[in-house]
Order: sequence, then C-alpha cells, then structure tokens
Amino acid sequence: MIKTLFSIFFTKATTAHVQLYVLNKSYTMATRNLRSRSTSVKIISPKPNEKKRKIIKLETAKPEKPSKKQRIDDKQPKIKSEIDFDTLTIEKPLKMGDKFIGAHTSIAGGLEKSVFDAVKMSAKSFGLFLRSQRQWKCKPMEDKAVVTFKKACIDNDFSSNFILPHGSYLLNCGAPNEETLLKSRDTLVDELQRCERLGLTLYNFHPGSSCVIENMCRQGNTIGGDFNELKAIINLVRDKSRIGVCIDTCHAFAAGYDLASEEGYQSMMFDFDSMIGFEYLKGLHFNDSKGKVGSHLDRHENIGKGFIGVKGFKRFMNDVRFNNMPIILETPWISDDINAKEISLLYSLFEFDPSKVVSLNFHQKYQIPSQKFLCNTKPTQFYT
Repeated sequence: MIKTLFSIFFTKATTAHVQLYVLNKSYTMATRNLRSRSTSVKIISPKPNEKKRKIIKLETAKPEKPSKKQRIDDKQPKIKSEIDFDTLTIEKPLKMGDKFIGAHTSIAGGLEKSVFDAVKMSAKSFGLFLRSQRQWKCKPMEDKAVVTFKKACIDNDFSSNFILPHGSYLLNCGAPNEETLLKSRDTLVDELQRCERLGLTLYNFHPGSSCVIENMCRQGNTIGGDFNELKAIINLVRDKSRIGVCIDTCHAFAAGYDLASEEGYQSMMFDFDSMIGFEYLKGLHFNDSKGKVGSHLDRHENIGKGFIGVKGFKRFMNDVRFNNMPIILETPWISDDINAKEISLLYSLFEFDPSKVVSLNFHQKYQIPSQKFLCNTKPTQFYT
C-alpha cells in the first residue's frame, strides 16, 4: 500500500488526475497522461468474503481557477444591505412629482414587449436595446415592429422624451483598428436611424477609447470619469443641440464622487454644472455600487444594497434639476417584481414641499474638505 501511494505522488507532475479506491482490497486507478493525452485504468479484483475497507480518494488535479471578475468581486468589501426586497411591498406612490423613473427592459419577443414590461413595474420611463448588443450583424427593423411599438407607447402614455435606448456594447468610435472603427460607425448610424423610425429623441451609448457620452468610472483605458473629458467631446460637435450627457450614479461613485455624503453630492453637482452645464443633461442611470468610492470598478448593485445607499438616492429624488428626464435603473436583474419594488422605493423618498424650493445665487464660495471652488453665478433651484 505504501509503495502504491508513493507511485501516485511520484507521477503527480506528469498526470492530470489520479484516483485510488480501496474497497474489499480492490484497487481501481485511473491515470490521465498529460504528454500522450491517454487514460489508463487498472482494476485488481478482491478475494471473496473479504470485509469492506475504508475508501481512500486522492485528487491531484488542480481546482478550477476562478474568473478574473469573480476574484475581483470576492475582494470587494461587504456592506450590510439597507433594503430587504423580500419584505418590501409595492405601493403606488401618492406623489411622484416630476421624476420619471423606470428600468432597462428586454426586447426578447418584440420591441413592444419592452413597453409592456415597463407597465408591469409601474415605470414612468424605460430603457431598451434597439438590436442585439453583442453582434455586428442584425436584421433590419420591420415596419410592423415600428407600428406595434409606437401603438404600445401611445396606449400606455409613454412619451418619446422619457424613453432612453441604449447603444450596442460593441461600439468603439475611437478604435485604432480600422475594421472595428468602420463597424462602429455603421452600427451607430443604424441605431440612430432606428431611433428616428421609432420616433425616439434620445440615444445613449458607452465610450470606446475616445468617444464619450455617458460618464465612466475611470476603469481601464476608458475616459469620461472626469467631466472635463466629456466637455472636450461636446466642444468637437458642431450641432450641440444634438448631443447630451447621461450621468450614471455607480460610475460617478466609482470615479471618486462620494454620493453617499452631502459634501460629495454637492461636489459632483458643482463640477458637472461648471464643466459641462445642466443644459446638456438628458438622463440618469440609477445604480448602487458594489465597490467603494473611488474603486474605479463598474459593478452595479440594487438600490440600497451598495455603498451609495438609500440616503444617496434621496438627494437625487428631491433635486428639481433632475425633473422631466428619464431616470433608468440598470441594477442587476433578479425579476421584474424586484425592479417594481426599487421604483416604488425611490418614489417613497420623494418629499415634495413647494416651501422648500429655494433659489441660490452662487456668488459665494462653497468649501468641501480638501477642495475649494467658486460656484457658478447661474441661479439654481433645489430642495433643502
């Protein structure tokens, strides 16, 4: 027995998997040779009427290496969730104000299905893909699909101003590779033409190496974590009435804006207004963050379950600068019911009180720890 075990460990370097079973003195050994890629099995039958012995199992194969994303997620600090969606009930909000909250919906089964999904979760806005987001080739959009989608929107009181389609993840309008660049341009034009046919006025897409619309989290080679980089892109556009910005809360938090605190929230508002201007803001992506502030990790979390927390989103809900624009949830999809509960939760944070609307003239200095700046002179309204 000792000799057999020694042989197994001696051949460990040249075998991918070795198993040894001892049952009634029966030895079964399967060996996978890495060099010849062959498997050999040897069985020695036991003597009759022999008592059973304990099974010995030896594994020499290396365990499967976790993916890079899994290793990163495992290292992230855990946060105690503020929200239990299992016990949270869906209630129709008594007061919605001018906030148009929805979620990203699926077009599996037809474009009109995205409208019906939004209705199920009591959304006032929604996002969708216009075609497959993971392949270049796509079937042209049929006239019947256009008519059906428009009818569904009209029947359910969805205005085109509060529908925020999302562009393909393959787009990279700053790609150094000419083939990828040409495909990106063709896809971008195709999706804009689809928007035109559907009567949609907004279109959101992620940056590649250079072209940026949505703010990013400073991860990898992407740009847009600094609002000055977004402004630089806007400055290159001739017709500025046709370009805008979508703020993603998770991206901003991961880029370094501490939206969990009042100081961090006001810092981001000032930077955006002074560097870009709220006239360019066309929509919001509401996502909590699995990573800590400044982590540069694009890891979305459900509302109230991440590091931004419910209080962070309450500030957005009570800020009139985000009225009358689509606010789209891109939180991890668990079920439509969970999305409905998130929407209900967000509306419950709304505290409309006209007496609390104040107009500030930003001639005064506003100081934030380790950062001083002179605020914009344009009067702004928000809730205290």
